[in-house]
Amino acid sequence: MTSFQQHPSERDLAFESAKRDELKNVVEVEVRAYENYVYFTNYFPDRRERISAIRDMNHCAQQTIFGKTNCFVAKLDGKIVAMAVVDPPGYKPPSMIQYLLHGWWRVYFKRDMRLINRWLAMDEKASYACHEYQKNIPDVWYLSTLAVDPSVHGQGIGTRFIDYMEDYIRANGGKQFILFTNSVENLAFYRKRGFEVFHAEEIDNDGKIMGSWSMKKEL
Repeated sequence: MTSFQQHPSERDLAFESAKRDELKNVVEVEVRAYENYVYFTNYFPDRRERISAIRDMNHCAQQTIFGKTNCFVAKLDGKIVAMAVVDPPGYKPPSMIQYLLHGWWRVYFKRDMRLINRWLAMDEKASYACHEYQKNIPDVWYLSTLAVDPSVHGQGIGTRFIDYMEDYIRANGGKQFILFTNSVENLAFYRKRGFEVFHAEEIDNDGKIMGSWSMKKEL
């Protein structure tokens, strides 16, 4: 896919598909974006361990899914400042064996396996409604990951990135765009951009409660 620029300004903001040799930088954006996100803080309260876990898990995930789904990046003056993974209709997530072959065993080796399994169970529960919705409704695209570097928050990059992905989905025949989020701030962000909640629940980890909202938008 050829990159293009949106809303030209004094600084160039471009959106394009990630390249394999950019995956390390993609993962570091995820680390910075998710460091203080409840999705991880509820399970990895120690900051050093949390950063290590986010890096290892996402490095394995990116290596496993690369070339199998859509990984996009936003670049500001040539530097990656946001990333997203968008699964098309019919996408089949890799098996655990495929993850293990791409290094997931290191995730287990470096930390408590029970803790990782609790996190995986939460991740499966939080994403379940979106997976089922995409499975049963035609022409649905699933935003499984969106991370914006905290250093560029408030500059409209997330909004422009969403616009770019929606245009891409429409151009490829998509009718709906779905996602889930786990913070009230993100919930408000997506509502302002036309998404509505189709499923909501609370996820409990030893008394630490996290909201989870699955959202959709007609395109």
